[in-house]
Amino acid sequence: MRVAAKIHARTQSQEFDFARNNFDLIRLIAAAEVALRHSIVHIAPECFPGWLQTVLALIPGVPIFYFLSGYLISRAWERSASPKDYFRNRSLRLFPALWICTALSLIAVFASGYMSTINWSPLKLSLWVICQGTVFQFWNPDFFRGFGVGVINGSLGTVSIEIQFYCVTAVLYTIFRRLSPNQFTVVLGALTVGAAGINVMSPQIAHELSAWWGSDVAGKLFQLSFLPWIFMFLLGAVAQRTSRYLVPTLLNYAWQTVVLYVAALLVDFYCWGLPLGNNIPFYLVPIMGAATLVCGYSRPNFAGQVLHRNDISYGLYIYHMPVANVFLYSGVLSGIAAVITSLAVSITLAMMSWKLIERPFLRRKRSAIYPVTDVSMTVTASSIRSPH
Repeated sequence: MRVAAKIHARTQSQEFDFARNNFDLIRLIAAAEVALRHSIVHIAPECFPGWLQTVLALIPGVPIFYFLSGYLISRAWERSASPKDYFRNRSLRLFPALWICTALSLIAVFASGYMSTINWSPLKLSLWVICQGTVFQFWNPDFFRGFGVGVINGSLGTVSIEIQFYCVTAVLYTIFRRLSPNQFTVVLGALTVGAAGINVMSPQIAHELSAWWGSDVAGKLFQLSFLPWIFMFLLGAVAQRTSRYLVPTLLNYAWQTVVLYVAALLVDFYCWGLPLGNNIPFYLVPIMGAATLVCGYSRPNFAGQVLHRNDISYGLYIYHMPVANVFLYSGVLSGIAAVITSLAVSITLAMMSWKLIERPFLRRKRSAIYPVTDVSMTVTASSIRSPH
């Protein structure tokens, strides 16, 4: 029996196809959760019933993004011919759409008439544009505080963290390049355990840093760094390194994994009163990751049949807050009508971004996990998402 089990496991591992999955659809659902939550909370909080909050709590968008990012970005490094190709591919995924989004956001602010009502600095505005288009998306000038929620595109905070993840990946693979594959996986596992401690202690660490610095700036910068979130990313990387055996094993217990995930979240939320969403308890993250992999590899052609290889998740993520801010400032619509219209506009912009900006640039990637070509328009696996 043991021999048969070993042969069965080995056969499953050989049949496992890393690139055939539903991650495009999972990322879209995660982006939709973030967009819907932000739109309702900021535009029409009175239209946020408890049952909808519970449903959305089961899909913690940002943690899902971070886990999938670790899973896919680590694979992207391993497939890259050189660090230059790796960073080139990452830049092609993020920056073209991000620059267009920043430009359109700036045009929208001026077109709304807001800039004519305030005193603003051309120098600070130029600095804001540079920050939005590079890695400092969290910086926001004071003269924007009266527009919408006070931050033009707060969702881009996680884009900054994602870029830090890219760099951390390069550093780790470079430092430990002389280790054997198994040794490196063990090291990643050890780092994941240590990072879980940072995740748990992040509020206290932020408080202590602010007290030591004499300002809350230090604590805020810590929270905006990769350190509180690297646990989720590293866990995804470990899952990728062991995916040949991990995924087939999880698929043998697919429905049990999903039920365990839903039950664990509901118990934590309703019985213990613990926060979910971005602040999901660290011990639920592995269960969330397992459920994500199960959904990703069960019926792996499903996403292609639904999306036809169109990946609008990144566009929806980066556009929904600028659109929501325009609706908030203009006051043209209110309530649920404003939420629905705002989301419809965001989805339209995301589709245009994919077809006109993202897909053409993704075709220039080298050694991509999911090459985008004229024949098979399969999007890259490393889309980033997110802020808080």
